[in-house]
Amino acid sequence: MRAFRLLPLLALTGLVLVAAPAPAAAPAPAAVPAASAQDAGTAEIIDFDFSPRRLTVEAGTTVTWSNTGERPHTATDRGGTFDTKPIAPGASAEVTLSAPGTYFYFCRINPAKMNGVLTVEPGADEARTARVQAIDPGQTGDKLRFDPDELSVAAGTTLLVANVGGKPHTLTADDGSFDTGIIDPGAQGGRFAGDNASVTLNQAGTFRFHCEIHPAAMKGVVTVTGEAAAAGPVQASAGPREVDVGAADFAFEPKDASVAAGGKVTVTNNGQAPHTMTLDDVDLDTGNIEPGASADLTAPDAPGSYSYRCAVHPARMRGVLVVLGRDTEDPNAQAAAPAPVPAPASGGGGGPSGGVTAFVLATAVVAAFIGGIGVSAFALRRRTAT
Repeated sequence: MRAFRLLPLLALTGLVLVAAPAPAAAPAPAAVPAASAQDAGTAEIIDFDFSPRRLTVEAGTTVTWSNTGERPHTATDRGGTFDTKPIAPGASAEVTLSAPGTYFYFCRINPAKMNGVLTVEPGADEARTARVQAIDPGQTGDKLRFDPDELSVAAGTTLLVANVGGKPHTLTADDGSFDTGIIDPGAQGGRFAGDNASVTLNQAGTFRFHCEIHPAAMKGVVTVTGEAAAAGPVQASAGPREVDVGAADFAFEPKDASVAAGGKVTVTNNGQAPHTMTLDDVDLDTGNIEPGASADLTAPDAPGSYSYRCAVHPARMRGVLVVLGRDTEDPNAQAAAPAPVPAPASGGGGGPSGGVTAFVLATAVVAAFIGGIGVSAFALRRRTAT
């Protein structure tokens, strides 16, 4: 009889559970789409690759990297001109590329596995900056060369020279009219991002150039067209006129900063030891800055990258000050940090849809039914007993 009395309960329970809507299935991972003309400014990051690995865009395009993998990754220029910072799974980051040229980039969390190539072609507007890469076997397995080794630019154009290899390089005019100075490679033989430097070509003409360290293997020629730029005041820059750099024990923050030509650099000592900002290639030095004090220096008039150090702690405290000329791309401009992926909104009912979930509803119905059966059975036994 007890088993017989349970049959209605089991039947009703089954009906309630069958009638309850099933919870929504977790969305399947998004498939990696094939590259197309419409996707020219977009790329995806997957574990552990970029898709597509080679991307061609027009100057001025904003490239978006979306992380569809399950781990954080970055898109970082091997020449040090951009770095998205870690992009969380499900998030994205953007970089706008205004200087035509080739960009070898990688993920600095997985530098050996994840590498890609961006080609930026000239746009409708005349570019005032052009990129040249100094390449060697390093991490790319290439040969010693400049990329490109022949180019034509308008007078007033800035060459942004990026070291994407594992050895130091220069870009030096054969006649001595321009010289980047030594551009350091990335750490661990080019495993990570190297440095960059820039020179502005104001004089029209044809100029052969070479690398002072590898003069036989690395050569090139640049043709500068148009009228020679007239001597005069420093050209306007889109860079900030003032920049603040903190000196702590024992690092600069930020380590790499950008400022307009002739701009003001304020260095504040936030540490407990004295520090300086001393430029390597030009005679600029704040002198000793005591803890809690500040000192100013005026940035050079010539655009370019200027390495600097703390003269008190030169082995531990180093950085690069980028002086921006007219229309020079800021290599330190970073995309905004990706916002965290919000959790699903919770309504007043405590469920993901804002109401009572099917499981809770089914449980309540079954509990109520069991309660009713129990009361009925108890009353029936009492009547029978009497």
